[in-house]
Amino acid sequence: MAGSGGAHLRRDNDSVLRVENLTVEFPIGTSGAKVHAVSDVSLDLLSGETLGVVGESGCGKSTTGKAIMRVPPPTSGRVMLEGTDLASLDTSQLRESRGRLQMIFQDPISSLNPRRTIRDIVAEPLVINWLDSFPRPAVSRWWEQVANVLVKWGRDRRVIQLMKIALGVLFFGFLLFVVSTAAADVDEFGQRDGGAGADLGRLVMLVALALAAPVVAAAVVGAAVWIVLAVLMPVFSIPRALKIRRARPAFENEVDEKVAAALEEVGIPPEVSMPKRPHEFSGGQAQRISIARALILSPDVIICDEPVSALDVSVQAQVLNLLEDLKASHDLSLIFIAHDLAVVKNVSDRVQVMYLGKTCEVANPDALYRAPRHPYTRALMSAIPVADPRIDPRQAFNLEGELPSPIAPPSGCRFRTRCDRATEECSEREPVLQLLDDGHYVACHHPLDGDDGGTLVSVAGSSAGHNGSSAGNGSGTGPQIVLEEDR
Repeated sequence: MAGSGGAHLRRDNDSVLRVENLTVEFPIGTSGAKVHAVSDVSLDLLSGETLGVVGESGCGKSTTGKAIMRVPPPTSGRVMLEGTDLASLDTSQLRESRGRLQMIFQDPISSLNPRRTIRDIVAEPLVINWLDSFPRPAVSRWWEQVANVLVKWGRDRRVIQLMKIALGVLFFGFLLFVVSTAAADVDEFGQRDGGAGADLGRLVMLVALALAAPVVAAAVVGAAVWIVLAVLMPVFSIPRALKIRRARPAFENEVDEKVAAALEEVGIPPEVSMPKRPHEFSGGQAQRISIARALILSPDVIICDEPVSALDVSVQAQVLNLLEDLKASHDLSLIFIAHDLAVVKNVSDRVQVMYLGKTCEVANPDALYRAPRHPYTRALMSAIPVADPRIDPRQAFNLEGELPSPIAPPSGCRFRTRCDRATEECSEREPVLQLLDDGHYVACHHPLDGDDGGTLVSVAGSSAGHNGSSAGNGSGTGPQIVLEEDR
C-alpha cells in the first residue's frame, strides 16, 4: 500500500498549505537502522477546507501533522505555506510564520503547562510575538548562531565517527607503546627501550592526535567565542530590557482584553477561568482552552491532532461544533487527524487514508464511505460500528496477519502482507496514486470495483461538516454534528 506520487494534488493557486514528498525517519541509536514513520506523503489544503487524515494507530498521521509544524523537522520534502517553503526560512522568519500555522494536540491536559495560569497559557503566543517586535542586539544573535553551530557539530555523525576512530587509534597506539616497553629488557641505566614497537606506538598516537586536532581546535575556538558572547550579552541587552519594561503595562492591558475575548469565544467564562490552572478544568474545557490558544494569533491553518479522542462522546460533539463555528467565523483551514471514522466523515471536505507511513486513498467523504476503492480503506470502513442488530459484525472484512514493522517495511506495496488481493506485482513494484473514474485517488495495483466494498455509516448531519456551519452550544441555525454513538 505504498502511496507515492502527487496525482491528487490540485493545481490551484488557492492552496493555503501544500506538502510535497514529506518523509520523516527516526534513527535508532548508531546502528544505522531507521524508523520509517512517514514516507513520501503529499497533501494540499484549500482556503476554508477541512482535510481529514485517518488510519490505524502507527500509520504516521500524527507524525505527519507534527512534521508540518516542524516538530520535529521532516527528513525531506517541502511544506509550502501560501507558496513559502518553511524549510527555507531562518529562525526569525520561521517564528513569524508560526502564527499562521497552529496546532491542537491530542491530550488537552498534558498540552497545557500545569504551572501557569490559563491567562498566561493563552497569552503566551501574544507575548512571544510582542517580545520579537523588539530587535535583539547583534551580540545575542551572534551568540545564538555560535550555539547552533556548536550543537550541530556535536550531533554530526561524521564528527562523531571521526572522534571514535581517533580515540580507537589513540588507544591502540598507547597499548602498543606500553606493551612494547614492558616487554623490553632493562638497560644499564634502569630504563626500558621498547624499540620499533614503541616507536610505532608513538607514531600511531601522533596520527590519532592529528585526526582529532581539527575537531578539538574548532570546539575550543567555538567554545571560547561562545563564552565571550555569553558574558557580553547581558550588558548589550540592557537597552532592550528597558524598552520592554516601559511598554509592558500597556501591553498587559491589551493582552487581558484579547485573552478574555478568545476564552469567551470558545465558551469559557474569562473572569473565573483566567486565574485558574489547567488541573481545575475538565477535559472538554481544557481542549476549548487549547483552541483559544491556537486562535489567539488569528492563524490561517490549524492542525487538529485527534482533538476529541480523549473526550466523552457528548463533549466530542460540542468541541466539533465549536470548531465548525470557528472555522466559518475565522475563515480557517483545518487538517483534522483522527482514527474515529464517524467523526472524520462529519467534519471533512476531503479524506486522506494512511497506512504504515503512506497514503493509500484520497476522496471526498461521502464517496469514500459509500464505496471505498482500496482494500485497506474497505477494512477500515467495515470496522465502523453500526447500531443495527440486523447487521452481523462477523461479516466485516478482517485483516489477516500482523502490522509490519516500520523499521523494515515490506517491499513494493506496504499493505500486501495483509491484503487478500495481493499478487507478485505488489511485491515487486510500488503503486502510485492514480485517479479512478469515480474521483477516487487510489494507490493500488488491483483497486476494488465501485460495488465491491464499503459499509456506509449512518451519521446524522453528515453534510454539516462540509456544507454548513453549526453552533457549539446547540443554538445555531446550521445542522448539528451528532455522532453515531449518540443515536
